[in-house]
Amino acid sequence: MNIHLIALFHAQDLKKYGFDPILDPLIHDIKVLETDGIELPISTSRVYGTICQIVGDNLGMHSILGFTESFSGHYFCRLCLTEKADAQFIYNEDDVRVILRDRTTYEQHCSELETDPQLKSTHGLKRHSTLNSLQYFHVCHNYSLDVMHDLLEGVAQFEMKLLFGYLSEKFVTQCELLSRIYSYDYGYLERKNRPTKVNLEHSGNSIGLNSIQALCLIKNIPLLFGDVVPLGDKHWHLLLLLLQILDLVLSPSISEGMTVLLKYLIIEHHELFKELYPHKNLLPKHHFMIHYPACIRKIGPLVHMWCMRFEAKHKVFKNTLKNFKNITKSLAKRHQMSIGYLWETTPLTQIECGPMKTVCWDDIVDGKKFAEVLQNSTETVMHSMNWVKIDGTEYRQHLIVCNKKILFINSTVYFVVDKLFTEHFSEHHHAFKVQRNYGLSELIKANALRFYRPFDLQCPYGSDGEYIVPSFLLV
Repeated sequence: MNIHLIALFHAQDLKKYGFDPILDPLIHDIKVLETDGIELPISTSRVYGTICQIVGDNLGMHSILGFTESFSGHYFCRLCLTEKADAQFIYNEDDVRVILRDRTTYEQHCSELETDPQLKSTHGLKRHSTLNSLQYFHVCHNYSLDVMHDLLEGVAQFEMKLLFGYLSEKFVTQCELLSRIYSYDYGYLERKNRPTKVNLEHSGNSIGLNSIQALCLIKNIPLLFGDVVPLGDKHWHLLLLLLQILDLVLSPSISEGMTVLLKYLIIEHHELFKELYPHKNLLPKHHFMIHYPACIRKIGPLVHMWCMRFEAKHKVFKNTLKNFKNITKSLAKRHQMSIGYLWETTPLTQIECGPMKTVCWDDIVDGKKFAEVLQNSTETVMHSMNWVKIDGTEYRQHLIVCNKKILFINSTVYFVVDKLFTEHFSEHHHAFKVQRNYGLSELIKANALRFYRPFDLQCPYGSDGEYIVPSFLLV
């Protein structure tokens, strides 16, 4: 609902006319917004605005920003002038051999293109972008990188495929490896994201998963195979380094100090990769990773810039029409009508409850204690339910944070929980090992949670312990 439609166009029009005539109306409006601003009923003064960042996958970004739409050339990076051969052994953006693109070099390359009309591209640049005519935007200062395509659909699947090959040679058969992947209980929250078909025979770098399936699988590999891999294994350490990198780049909040840690994790990861696989080339997406720390310092956590939500938005348009009559107009009209309806009817906080039953405090263990905390009578009538969905996040009994009861009291959601004791963080399993503390029940208000997402309790192969796999690093 918070992703708004700017323009729709046909791919054939883009091939025939290019981006400039498509972007001209938008750029005109942005210039008016930059200089004249607009009046809004909620503001006493005029409101001004501009483009902050442009977000997209690598191919789309290169296309709209005017860079070459190929990643097999010498200059494949839109942020620096590192050549493809050099990218195999340069793992740090601060390396003296890395020349970052800036306005000066950009204008020089544009001048070369204008001087020689037969020159199709130079230093990875195809054309001067009309977006540079805006007052506060320049393509060289567009620092958004797409973690979804770089890592989840690129580096992660490439390295999982290599790891699975290593595991099937050393520790388990390929049949057993796939059996573990398909039969493992990934938990209730990942029931729709579990990998359904892992393709290890494909000649490419992918194993045939979408981004969310790849994330589900790579997060659970330590629990799937940690029992057969010995401590200190270098191939396993490469996986753990990639998981640490994922924890940082997927974090919605990250400190400046953590970006320094991220830089050295990426360096160590790339060096170890080349040590283990000297005959394998790093992907262009491996190179994009060296820019992550600096980009985070400039524009904030990259997870806010990834394509995951935009890809989901595409599904809305794909399922809207069943004909081919004036597609762009029909889609735009229906989209705006849908958004208008949602704005009119959707409350600020959405609560969707499962089947309810009426209970009182006497029906609940430690109910009298909770009634005293809330200053309620023990005969206060309330409702109990198996699940509740708050602003799209589902909470259910036996999940972490709520593992006992969900109560609805005076239009407020409460969770009855047992505290868990964290034994330690297992680096080998890349998960927190926890113990249940039975008898230490607490009552928590839903909107008082420090972190809103729930977790599953999971058991690794070869162990009876219970673990919680972190979604990302919490700062």
